[in-house]
Amino acid sequence: MKQIIIIAAILILGLQNIHAQQKVEVKWLTFEEAEKLDSTDHRPFLIDVYTDWCGWCKRMSAVTFANPNIANYINQNFYPIRFDAETSDTIKFRNKEHKSNGKVNELAIELLHGRLSYPTIVYIDRDSNAMPVPGYMEPKDIEPLLVYFSENVSRNASPETFKNDFIFTFPKVYAEEIKNTEKALMPDTTGKIEWLSIEEAFKKAEKDPKPIMIDLWIDFFPTGVKYSISGNIATQTVFKDSELCDYINKNYYPVKFYAASQDTVKVFGQTFTGLGEGMPHQLTTALMNNSYTFPSVFFFNKQRQFISRINEYFDSKTYKIILQYYAEEAYLKEKFGDFYKRNKNGR
Repeated sequence: MKQIIIIAAILILGLQNIHAQQKVEVKWLTFEEAEKLDSTDHRPFLIDVYTDWCGWCKRMSAVTFANPNIANYINQNFYPIRFDAETSDTIKFRNKEHKSNGKVNELAIELLHGRLSYPTIVYIDRDSNAMPVPGYMEPKDIEPLLVYFSENVSRNASPETFKNDFIFTFPKVYAEEIKNTEKALMPDTTGKIEWLSIEEAFKKAEKDPKPIMIDLWIDFFPTGVKYSISGNIATQTVFKDSELCDYINKNYYPVKFYAASQDTVKVFGQTFTGLGEGMPHQLTTALMNNSYTFPSVFFFNKQRQFISRINEYFDSKTYKIILQYYAEEAYLKEKFGDFYKRNKNGR
């Protein structure tokens, strides 16, 4: 199943060198069009800042943005804008007019923080945080960043940490990058979680109370289901960190449950069954309350009562603090933000 998940993610991002029969292009928008669309369907912005004389800008348009898989992913997950940094037009963006100073538009100076390098891609996440990334990028170079912003990873981790986990999830594609990675920066993937069935976990919790962690996963894309590529990255790297795995094995009853299982499960005093091939299990529906985003991790306290659900990427250090927050029942006394600040440096 693990290989199926990896292959699925590869196909989504176009990490294989395939060519679509039908040409797919990035549907570039004006600033005005993007802001109008964003008012009804909130997405991150991708702003390609270029100049007419920039050779690498032209190459990025011809190679990277012309890649059908990259173009398709951008169209589905971003509001893309092409912005000539030297335009003489007045650009209205975020309720402010930006004019040319005779050479460069004021908005380019603002977006690039005064560092006028081309091409530069400026990503603006759903929280309105802008991050300029200068330099030419091949398709496989831009892919980690696209996932980083489209799946809100930018809220929880640095781009460097996520990119590192990303490339180590796809070793065949990023063989050269891995070869050149310093040993100290390589993620620890030697750990192993001692997974239980959900019935085993709840029986153990009755005799020896511990919190329960349920990792709900799936390996296909039924209608209405949002597959999380960053969640797959976490499965292949974060949840193999030896320190994290040791903490989970010691402090939790960990469960890995297949969301489309056909098994009959007796838990919570009820019986849950599979609904047929390709359909979510009754337990899946009960846990997710019709909000199907995968993977999802659910936390239950020592009394086997639901506490929280997480379906975003966090690096291994942050995830350990999350695990501590629930295992130590700190959630009963303080907000996670305060707990995190006190524990992020190992105190």
